Amino acid sequence: MGKKKSSNGLNSNPSPAKSPVKHNDIWSTIESGEAKSASVSHYKEPKNEPKFVHPAKLAKPKKIFDGLDIPERVLSHGKIEENSGGKKRKNRESSPKTENKKQKVDTKPKELAVVKKQNKHSTATLSEITKSTYFVEEPDNDNEVTLISNGRETKFKKTVVVKTDEEELESDDEVEGEEYEDEELEDEEEFEDEEIEDEDETDIDESEMILDPNDVERYINFESVEDEEDVEDEKEVEDEEELEDEEMEDEEEEISDEDKFYQSNVLVVHRKQPTYFGNLFSTARLCELLEKNHLEYGTNINIAQYKNGVRTTLNGKGRVYPQIVKQHLNNLCSVQLVNPQTFDDRIWYICEVLQEQFGCFVGANTYLTPAGSSGFAPHWDEIDAFLLQVEGRKYWRVWAPESADEELPLESSDNFTEEEMKGRVPVFEGWIEKGDVIYIPRGYIHQARTDSKVHSLHVTISTGRQWSFANLLEKLVPDAIEALIQDQHKLRRGLPIGLFDMGGVIDLDYAQEDHFAEKFKIVVDRQMSKLRNFVADHSFESSVDSMAKEFMKQALPPLLTENEKKLSVIGSSIDLLGDDLVDFTAKTKVKLIRKHTQRLLMESEDSCFISHRMNNSRLFEGRPESNVDYPITGIDVYRVLSNAYPEWRTLDDIFSSRETRHQSRKEKLAAIQILFQIGVLLVKN
Repeated sequence: MGKKKSSNGLNSNPSPAKSPVKHNDIWSTIESGEAKSASVSHYKEPKNEPKFVHPAKLAKPKKIFDGLDIPERVLSHGKIEENSGGKKRKNRESSPKTENKKQKVDTKPKELAVVKKQNKHSTATLSEITKSTYFVEEPDNDNEVTLISNGRETKFKKTVVVKTDEEELESDDEVEGEEYEDEELEDEEEFEDEEIEDEDETDIDESEMILDPNDVERYINFESVEDEEDVEDEKEVEDEEELEDEEMEDEEEEISDEDKFYQSNVLVVHRKQPTYFGNLFSTARLCELLEKNHLEYGTNINIAQYKNGVRTTLNGKGRVYPQIVKQHLNNLCSVQLVNPQTFDDRIWYICEVLQEQFGCFVGANTYLTPAGSSGFAPHWDEIDAFLLQVEGRKYWRVWAPESADEELPLESSDNFTEEEMKGRVPVFEGWIEKGDVIYIPRGYIHQARTDSKVHSLHVTISTGRQWSFANLLEKLVPDAIEALIQDQHKLRRGLPIGLFDMGGVIDLDYAQEDHFAEKFKIVVDRQMSKLRNFVADHSFESSVDSMAKEFMKQALPPLLTENEKKLSVIGSSIDLLGDDLVDFTAKTKVKLIRKHTQRLLMESEDSCFISHRMNNSRLFEGRPESNVDYPITGIDVYRVLSNAYPEWRTLDDIFSSRETRHQSRKEKLAAIQILFQIGVLLVKN
């Protein structure tokens, strides 16, 4: 019998309903301690990155004829006019210069037939046919020199010319100068001069000689008296070509720079993947942080509104409560969480990974904006911003700086009015959807609004704050001046008497104005030159260390995995009464916890210390900087560990390495233990 059917005609045993699809929360590995360590994301400069080549550089390079790929070296040549006969040249004996010349190519007359055969089918017109003549001096024959023209050889005996001492010196100087010139130009110019100055004539029949014009770079007319002008014209052309090459190189560099967006262009990434960021951050997470943490107005939370062209801040006082935030959102206000990395491990993780790569402090903000509203007026920031759209969508307008004076500011701007923005064309205008990213360089004015029906939540990752060459010089120059004062006693001399009567900004009749340059300006200029040289010789490396020390004070502490905690001084689930102490043996493996968690710095020639960020607060500069004295004998040990990062090294490898052979085993072990005790070293037995 068949299966019994229900009264409605359906199978009484329906298949179970499918369970809803679960999306893996990729960020949950951070809370579980299974996330990859930031140490594995250490930035390395790409080596095989394709290099941009300007299209002009792809053109076939111009072949420069050097005369080495033909049987004869053409020393002087020119075009033969149509229906012209042979030319007469003055018969002469070899000059003193030719006696000092040695031809590089030993040419035989029979080779001329080969050239004639090769050029038999040449398409050159008669006016393009060239003529040629050259001298050959046999290496083994010091008494004769041969003149070859169109297959005809004429031998000349060398004549010894007696010179005065002055002429001898002049000849020697000429020979010495010629040794430094290009061989081809040397040959052409010398024989051109000889052809013009010679007074003897020789009959030369050149009607038989045919030379491919493509084998000749330049043509010099025997009858021309403007050879020097031609050479000058050629030099001008060469100079113009060099200038064009330099301009193309500059253009190539400019285009190459434009190809990189960081601090120069807006970057928009439309992924069309709403779930790309997963559960990185959410409105629910913001509410949870408000409920469980003591967040205060101004320090942690800002309430802002941009309405009718006016931006207002509606912060209260004291702690921020979720119910009050809800009221602000209902009134179309935007809620900014200033430092989510302080309270949220997922944002902390992103910031720490990027911090290792950028080498400067990386912070974050979150912005929750209700539908149909805007929180901020057009403005620029003093940071480079990567905006990650995690909920909803937002419409952005971004304007580039109008002049070089506005580029890369070190401070944030005031709010711009709509009237001030009229006439300015944005470099980007459009929607940023959930899962998208927009990068806004420092100094680019920006402003956004939400969709009329959808709220927006985005996370802003910021970098580059107070991290410029200007900031470096602010630290470098005062330190260099202080050191220079100790080194140069003249800097400590008093200013000239009567200085106020020597000059000033206001145009007055200064009684001692004539002494201003001598007693003040020149002296100051001289000291500025010394300062520049002193900085170049002594302060460049130390300025990098100064910025590294500043970074260690500001940066977030590293977010350690569970395994890193177990292998470090921090520990994880430690049995305080157990006997499993950390032991340092020859086979013990060690490595630095991060490449940029610590910095070894020199205090003087015989003392150093380590500045590190292991104890830093997740609140910006929330704790004093951590500096620990380090033995000068441990520098080589630190160098080996730093160069080996991120690889492990056994103590035996470190202690037996060539770099550390000058220190005792006790000194090396003491250096290792200090690194472990301050938390920057992982130890594995």
